[in-house]
Parts: sequence; C-alpha cells; structure tokens
Amino acid sequence: MREIGEGKLGIFLMTPAFILILLTAVFPILFVLYQSTQDIRGITNFGYVGLKNYVDIIQTGRLQSAFMATMLFGVFTIAIQMTVGMLVALALNVSFWGRSIVRTVILIPWAIPTAIVALMWSRFLSSTDGYVNATLRLMGLLEGEFNWFLERFLAIGMVSLVDSWKFTPIFVLIFLAGLQAIPKTYYEAATVDGAGGFKQFFYITLPIMKPVILVALIMRTIFVFHSFDLIYILTGGGPGDSTRVLSYYIYQETFSFLRPGRGSAAAFVLFLLTLVVTLIYVRLLRSKD
Repeated sequence: MREIGEGKLGIFLMTPAFILILLTAVFPILFVLYQSTQDIRGITNFGYVGLKNYVDIIQTGRLQSAFMATMLFGVFTIAIQMTVGMLVALALNVSFWGRSIVRTVILIPWAIPTAIVALMWSRFLSSTDGYVNATLRLMGLLEGEFNWFLERFLAIGMVSLVDSWKFTPIFVLIFLAGLQAIPKTYYEAATVDGAGGFKQFFYITLPIMKPVILVALIMRTIFVFHSFDLIYILTGGGPGDSTRVLSYYIYQETFSFLRPGRGSAAAFVLFLLTLVVTLIYVRLLRSKD
C-alpha cells in the first residue's frame, strides 16, 4: 500500500475545516458583496448597479448617523465592560470567604437571554412607572417623570449600561482566567523590590495580560458592533435615530424598506469597520519580542 507524504496528509486533514470556513465565512461575505452591487427591491432583482447602493446610503445621511451611533455605542460599552471587568476580576483574584458564591452570582446576568434583559430593563427605566424613577422619587432626588432615552448621548449611555450589565461577566471570566495564570513569584519578587500595587499592575499584570485583553477586545467588539436584539426591544433605534446602530440600520433597509441591495451595502461597510478596528487592536496590543 502506498504511503501518503506528510504534506499531502496535512492537506487532506485540513480540507474539511477549509471547506467549512469557506461555507460559513468566506461565501457569506462574497454573497453580501455581490448583493450590494445589485438593485434588489423586495424579491425582484433589477440587475447590476455597481456602487450605486453605496452612494445612495451615503447621500441619504442615514449611514453616517448609524456609523456614529455604532462608534459611540461601541466605545461606551467596551470601555465600561473592560474597566468594570478588570476591577471585578482583580477583586475575585484575592482569596476571601464566599468567593465561589460571588463568582456564581456574577454569571447570572450573562445567563439571562438578551430579549428578557431588554424587556426587564425597559420596565425598570420606564419614564412613567419605572422602578428606577420610582426609587429616585422616594429618595427625593426626582420630581415627576424622567425619560432616560430622551437625548442622544443619554440614550446611548443607557443602552450601553444595560449591555454592560449583561455582558461584563464575560470580561470577568476571561480576565480572571488570565490573572490566575500569572505566577505569584512575579508579585513576590516585585514586593521585595519595593513595588506597590499600582506598579505591579502596570508593569507585571498588564504586560502579561496583553494577549488575554486582545482576545476579549476582539470578541466583544465583534458582538457589540453587531448588537441588534437589545436595541430593537429597548429603544427601537430611537428616539429619532439616536440609537440606530449599523446592525439596526441594515435590518431596516433589508426588511422594513425591502431594499436588500442597500442593506447588503451597509452590511459590507459594517464588516469593513469590524475588520479595521480588529486590525487596530492587534497593532496596538501586539506583544513585542
């Protein structure tokens, strides 16, 4: 029986995974790119139009508004989740009574479905009979009603807080795993040399945690930029277009306005945005030899 060389064997073993990547990643991207060059209205394709869909979504100004909302939502959300996640992970990395219970409780928001979280917080933040406003009135901090989604930055901030309430546990888990992998001898040596807690964090913890931070950033950026269900239920993209991020804009163009060509053009722009931001992360946080 003829033996197969190592090179051919490697290609043979990699082929199923390569085909799976083509079907689940490369082909959908190419199909979206193809649709973005077609004049599709409803279920009818009127043919190739080149870059007309891109020009149309730019000229209407809706793409720019959705892009700004996406960037604001992404910056607010990732900044909150990164900061709070690291602080909580540092606290849980210290031994104390009931630490295992606290770790379990922290995971509860992440386990709740996003749709349920959106409905729950829409009730909490209702301007008329919401629990948050009712509590503030009991404390004498509020009179009458207050709409938490009345202004653009406030609306994006509240959506970011709700998203952070649910997904910060992901950062906590990732960061805690990274912290527990750092040898304690590093901190013991730094303590002997007179380094305090802040110096140990910036000169030991952060440099070693760079790969972990990079993975967490890339993962959450992809999910945040494609966030839809939370915004759809909580604000419906409003008020006005203040929380209409790119994913919600793609939904409107494709299913509300029945223009899949324009929706595909916006989807490809979102893909390029995610790719560029990911490459920036890799460039900034890449560990040097």
